[in-house]
Amino acid sequence: MSSKPPASAVVDSVILHYFLLVKQDRLLLRLLGSPLFVPRVIYDPDEGSGIKPFAMSEMTRAIDYYGRQTTDESIAVEDRESAALNADRLRLVHELHGSGTLVVVDMDDAEWGLAAALMNPRRAGEFGLRFPLHTGEAACVAIAVTRGWVMATDDTDALTALRHLSPRHPYERIRKLLIRAGRTGLITKNAANEIHAAMRAHGFWDRQTPFA
Repeated sequence: MSSKPPASAVVDSVILHYFLLVKQDRLLLRLLGSPLFVPRVIYDPDEGSGIKPFAMSEMTRAIDYYGRQTTDESIAVEDRESAALNADRLRLVHELHGSGTLVVVDMDDAEWGLAAALMNPRRAGEFGLRFPLHTGEAACVAIAVTRGWVMATDDTDALTALRHLSPRHPYERIRKLLIRAGRTGLITKNAANEIHAAMRAHGFWDRQTPFA
């Protein structure tokens, strides 16, 4: 198994969220290549202050969520401290963008049209779905299919839609990335399991460890 990263990969907020929370952004870049590409709905560096959470890009909304927890006196002090740490780790997305290792993609008309179809409840069945995709996943699928880029997501519905649109399309998900990292020597297999466990402690839902 080669450790060479794909030429271009579009990354959703789930992948970014968990790799940043466990401070493994460098590993993600080594696995997927630099720069990482994200649609503006995932991360928008041009967002002004004072916007409502529902209007924020997904990464900004996550940072805002943890930030609000840090001042919520209804939760335990240790939970507020944990929220502050999580917010700081997710803010690394700003540094990644500033350094050019995270690039924001503005979608063209064809990509917007496909994303709109993927979000349309009446058309979900066309893509093998019971329910439409959320905005971020729909944007990532549309960009991946239209541009021929690797899709990096851990959203099962997004991968279902991707297979319907492009049956042999390359994709990555978290456990698959960690297995590749362990098998190619980027990290040890024990380290891959430890990273996976740390992600699970932050809410990642995958119960199967990379290496048994």
